Amino acid sequence: MKKLNEIEEESIFPKEQERLLTEKEHPYRERNKGIIILLITTVIWSLAFIAQSTAMNQIGPFAFVFYRHFLSGLCLLPFAFLKPCSKEEKRAGIKGGAITGIVLGFASVIQQIGVKETTVGKAAFLTVLYIILIPIFGLVIGKKPEKKIWFCAILALVGVYFIAIKAGTKFTIGIGDTYIILCSVLYAVQIMQVGYYVKKVNISWYMSTQFLAGSLVGLLGFIFFEKFSLMSLKAAFLPIAYAGIMSGAVAFTMQSYAQKRLEDTLASLLMSTTAIYAAIWGWLFLGESLGIREIFGCIIMTVAVVYAQLPEKQKKRS
Repeated sequence: MKKLNEIEEESIFPKEQERLLTEKEHPYRERNKGIIILLITTVIWSLAFIAQSTAMNQIGPFAFVFYRHFLSGLCLLPFAFLKPCSKEEKRAGIKGGAITGIVLGFASVIQQIGVKETTVGKAAFLTVLYIILIPIFGLVIGKKPEKKIWFCAILALVGVYFIAIKAGTKFTIGIGDTYIILCSVLYAVQIMQVGYYVKKVNISWYMSTQFLAGSLVGLLGFIFFEKFSLMSLKAAFLPIAYAGIMSGAVAFTMQSYAQKRLEDTLASLLMSTTAIYAAIWGWLFLGESLGIREIFGCIIMTVAVVYAQLPEKQKKRS
């Protein structure tokens, strides 16, 4: 009875009590579920880089963000209506989704604009800066990450550098790189928002609202800065469909499920493995190089991710 009372204090809605009790009794099992699901999610996201690159040859960044997020929201909206929930749960999900969606929308637009002004390798490296930013932001709001997470985050960032930045390349910060850095800051905020809301609100309403709110950001820019073209939309249909359905509706839902069971810092570290898969897909489908340098970077990242998941040694009792 005492345990149930403790759970009631942590949960806003009664339906969460049973789930939280299960997680408390089997913490490692739930944590491992989250790790596996998030690693699968990164595979889906990594393939989206090809879709994004292809679509940008046909349509502008605002149009792409509008189409993909609107499609994601439409795919998830029926689940929100089908799953019964209280008015309070629905209201909280919509509010949280709108806040997160605006951040996601701006992050997506800024990333699309930045990719056009810089190399893909630098964009991938600078985007993954969120694995360092999240522990820093955590300190600001009173969350102190484990020491080994700091080490693993820095180690993973070194791995991404070897994967994304080619040998002999002069690393300078241009206007496109500045956009990507800002995008990384927004993604760090979005990841922390998801980690906060998924434990407290109705997921179906939260996820569908997040994408619909994000699509509004793209729609406003589309109206003011770009022109509609049916021919361009048809040419970019398949990349938009993949980004909207798989990378958006499916992968982000998996992300929310996983982040219920993981700390934000570990989740961000797992998400950074997108760089490994992106390098492999670029080698397989786009003819990009995957030499010793890139393989070494993949190994470093793998070591960082695996070490971060190892349980801490329990301190001896005095």
